[in-house]
Amino acid sequence: MYVNWADGWVRFLDKYVDIKRGERRSLHELGASLGYFSRIFKNRGFDVTGSDISSFIVGKAGKIQKDIKFFKFDVEKDSTDKKYDFVVAFEVLEHLKNPEKSLKNIRSMLKKGGTLVFSTPFPTKRSLTDPTHINVHPAFWWVKKGKSAGFSGTKVVYATFIPLMYRISKYFSFGFPIKTNLPYINSTCFLVFRNK
Repeated sequence: MYVNWADGWVRFLDKYVDIKRGERRSLHELGASLGYFSRIFKNRGFDVTGSDISSFIVGKAGKIQKDIKFFKFDVEKDSTDKKYDFVVAFEVLEHLKNPEKSLKNIRSMLKKGGTLVFSTPFPTKRSLTDPTHINVHPAFWWVKKGKSAGFSGTKVVYATFIPLMYRISKYFSFGFPIKTNLPYINSTCFLVFRNK
């Protein structure tokens, strides 16, 4: 069911990022959880790996998505020798103590010309009072931190998704390019950064 939700997010991003076909390009998902986004990208032809900070979740993801490699990884501390065409992180960076360092580490994971795509909530009463959200900032803050980490070509897109419709079908999971602060409505901010 949650793959339907993820499918709507990825289809929304198709309008802004070249992710419709993997064409053997590499993609790493940070904070992959059970790998729903990873599955979508694998099905599109990307060479996908996923990671999460939780060993338990990595084990579960590997059992659900058997043809995708998942590993334990802390983007604030760890590094990887492999370079990727894309790194994606959906609703992850707001949970990190040091997102600035994480952005630098993510940039080191990207090939030259590679792309970081991430989402993060913008400041609202709901996003600011979530105890797991320790770094909720407006888009301009993330753009500034991205440029400081060496990224260029930044793009910001706000998105609002109608809740629970994804439970009917993936085709009912779609977004609108608007920013809203309505209760029970899923609204987020997508940012796209290019590695120089």
